[in-house]
Amino acid sequence: MPLIAFLLLFVCYLVTGYGILFLFRLQLKAAYTVTLSLLLGLAVASFLPFLLQLLFIGITPFSVFGSLALAAIAFSLPVFRHIRKQGLDAFRQSLPRPSFDLRPYEMPFFIIIGFFIFVSIWRGYYLPPTSRDALSGPEAIAQLAVSEHTLINSFFNIDLWTTNNQFKSPFLISLQLIYKLAGFPFGQVWLSIVFVSITVFLYHALRERLHPLLAGILLLLFVMTPEMYAYTFMILYDYSNMIFFFLSLYFLFTWKKHEFYFAGLLMGIATYIRSETLALALLFLPLVVLVQRRNKMPAKQMLISNGLFLLPSLLGYYLPSQLYIKYYLPVHYDIGGLVNNDLTALHPLFQRYGDIFTHLLTGEFAIHLWGYIFYLAAILFLAEAIVLRRFNREARNWLYAIAVLYIGLGALGWLLPVMDLNDTTKRALFKMLPPVLFYLANNELLIRFSQAISRWEVAPTPAAARAVKSAPVPTRSVLTKTGKTTASPATPPRKKK
Repeated sequence: MPLIAFLLLFVCYLVTGYGILFLFRLQLKAAYTVTLSLLLGLAVASFLPFLLQLLFIGITPFSVFGSLALAAIAFSLPVFRHIRKQGLDAFRQSLPRPSFDLRPYEMPFFIIIGFFIFVSIWRGYYLPPTSRDALSGPEAIAQLAVSEHTLINSFFNIDLWTTNNQFKSPFLISLQLIYKLAGFPFGQVWLSIVFVSITVFLYHALRERLHPLLAGILLLLFVMTPEMYAYTFMILYDYSNMIFFFLSLYFLFTWKKHEFYFAGLLMGIATYIRSETLALALLFLPLVVLVQRRNKMPAKQMLISNGLFLLPSLLGYYLPSQLYIKYYLPVHYDIGGLVNNDLTALHPLFQRYGDIFTHLLTGEFAIHLWGYIFYLAAILFLAEAIVLRRFNREARNWLYAIAVLYIGLGALGWLLPVMDLNDTTKRALFKMLPPVLFYLANNELLIRFSQAISRWEVAPTPAAARAVKSAPVPTRSVLTKTGKTTASPATPPRKKK
């Protein structure tokens, strides 16, 4: 029975997410369409139990799964209208067709990454949530909501002065609740959908930029990042937040109109998962305005466009962090009281930047957290800066994202001392890993190396070249005027007009 429920939820996510992609008129290759549809559908599902609570509707299997079905139908209506107008055959032909040129040297990467995926899925299914942040907040609230049919349940009668996890986003609570109602006692099997989807998406995106051999190496470095890999089966907010934040930047940096607004939606989902993402979204506005001015966009249109980009993030911040906490929960959380009162003292700010660099990005502890991916990026960055003395546009975009995260996370840790270095800031640095990965994918030295591998791959071997050079020229017999025959080089037959 849980397997059937899992498959039905899977289809529901796929249908809902594809409807959202269709609304934004995104024509993507098959791998992107499927993975984005699943991630978008899961994000919609994470909002529905929270919406039921905001509307004071009881949290029951009927209301939860009924709302999921209604959402799938509602987002599919534009697709159905398109099919009715254009015809089923025309719609079927417009669907992206899967095409993947598998090469033998990709198999070792698939086997190793497949093993990591298998371990993650098994641990997510077999082991219960064990992290303190989950047990003192979302996991306990979701478990009691199953029996008490409300997110505002007896959990809030407990003395919770030592933790603030009960005030965090309903994202985890809702997904845990859905899968507990579906028959999974530990709930977090939804995380496997997120992990597999982003892994497939990343590989195809890297493969578009680099030779498959280099794409496989980079993806393996990313998946094997020790600290982040643990959160592919541990339920906390930071891994999912990282994924939607990266996807937002991925589509933002295409600088296309529909994808720009789609990036705004993805940034809104990331903000809904972790509210401080709103501050990071604002830091991307200077780059956005620079590109818009370069394209000579009118000031009024620029204002409207940027407002629409930020609107999902503003809603993703306001609904859970302001409306729900202040007007629904029986206990309140004074966010204003957490702000640093002495903003004139800048030494703690520079100290935080120094601690992030020396403790979290470099040194022995950083290697235990992230492996060597930051060191590799630093070496290639310096090599590109010294040898080529320039960076292409895509590389500059991702370097800007890395700088925004470093500056923004340091400033947030200074403004909100509750964001400690070794827990909150450390997990927030998850968001820096995909930009580092895609800077490497757009590093000009790696691109040239990738092109050299491709040329070597298609070039004939020396033995084959010598064989072609020494091969005899085909001849044909020609009758001369004297009646003798002689050899003449063969010519290809002429094509008929």
